[in-house]
Amino acid sequence: MRVPREVALVALLHAAACTLVLAGGFDHVSDDDFARVTIAQGFAAAPRLDPSGTSWLPFPFWTLGSVMAVAGRSLGVARVASVTLASLAAALPYVALRLRGATRSAALLAVAFATLSPWSLWLGASTVPESFTASFTAAAAIALGSTAETKDDEAMPWAARVGFAVALLAACLSRYEPWPVAAVLAVVLVARAFRTRRPGGRARELVLAAIVALGPLAWLAWNAYAHGDALHFFERVTRFKRALGEGTQDALPALLLYPRLLLSRRPDVLVAVTCALVSGQLFTLSGAGLRRRWTVPLVCAAAQLAFLAYGNVRDGAPAHHPERALLGLVFLTAAFAADVLYSGTTLARGKARSAALASAAFVALSWLTNGTSLLAQIPGTGATEVRTAQIAAGKALAGENAEHLVVTPCAYEHFALIAAFGAPERVAIQPRTNADVTASCPAVERR
Repeated sequence: MRVPREVALVALLHAAACTLVLAGGFDHVSDDDFARVTIAQGFAAAPRLDPSGTSWLPFPFWTLGSVMAVAGRSLGVARVASVTLASLAAALPYVALRLRGATRSAALLAVAFATLSPWSLWLGASTVPESFTASFTAAAAIALGSTAETKDDEAMPWAARVGFAVALLAACLSRYEPWPVAAVLAVVLVARAFRTRRPGGRARELVLAAIVALGPLAWLAWNAYAHGDALHFFERVTRFKRALGEGTQDALPALLLYPRLLLSRRPDVLVAVTCALVSGQLFTLSGAGLRRRWTVPLVCAAAQLAFLAYGNVRDGAPAHHPERALLGLVFLTAAFAADVLYSGTTLARGKARSAALASAAFVALSWLTNGTSLLAQIPGTGATEVRTAQIAAGKALAGENAEHLVVTPCAYEHFALIAAFGAPERVAIQPRTNADVTASCPAVERR
């Protein structure tokens, strides 16, 4: 199994796709992209355990800030580091699939189907953590999600299993969507620990369970210590969302928001999953390997969807671009559909092959319609969302070696200027004016 060479290929292709997206006009998803860069810049200058001090989880700032401490705190460094991490992470689901018994072609097809879509590539090309978090989560669910010991488990090196558990730990300290996956896998690993008959197997399974559960537990403990409330982060998000007027009073529309987003953003994945299920490939004697490979990951995907739906009812889901939160679920379900349908096609089973061909036709149609529509609505390119002027102003101020800035923003556009300036500790931010955002925002005073 030539995994290292194939890993490099997947990572390079993903990086090339993200580069093309950036060259095609994409710049950022929202002002959060730049806000996260400024926090990482602050961490590079003065490291601390909780760099944001908000509901934002710390791992992305630890990693990006550490890179900036070595390579410099420019916006360019942040972009290169973010795309590199997302692209390296994109190869992990491929590795997990190969280690769990998928063929080379099925694994490559699964990763391509999961990652080659507008939102997948926008998030991969941005400075936000959703892309690498989704890859880490999907890889861990696939690699660790077997309910029974198999030859694949025996062949998988212990170090690899620990690596996937650590990847999920990092994901849980980056975004909240991986938390239900960690909960499901922790239960599965504990159950396996008490069923295993391998020497030392119980201790190893329990160690893995502890690693995957550590992220959420550590963040809850930190919030209890630092804020006096283990769920402080959730309350903070809820208050912010309601202050923006984005909270909802109707439970049913809130509950259905994420299923509807999944249908509108990736109808190709939903149809492919349906075709995979009705193909019958999972329920044949030869499909036993597929069942072992995918039962737990599909439970993880369902748990993520339920978690997001419930969080949205409680006004605790993302406040804008909520489709971002679906990426991990999409990676899992897309990989499942591609693996099952490809396996059915290569076995030349009539029903499975028909399902695969029907799914492929719909994927092509979806890209011609839904994909084209999404590409016409690239995030960060609206009349009030372009940040070219702010970035240019920040770079100019950095070139002038301005000692201290006082910035008065109109809304949140000032984060682009500060990120381009590269030294947030030398910037004082005044209250927002709430004026319409134009190229002249924010007002900047040198001191």
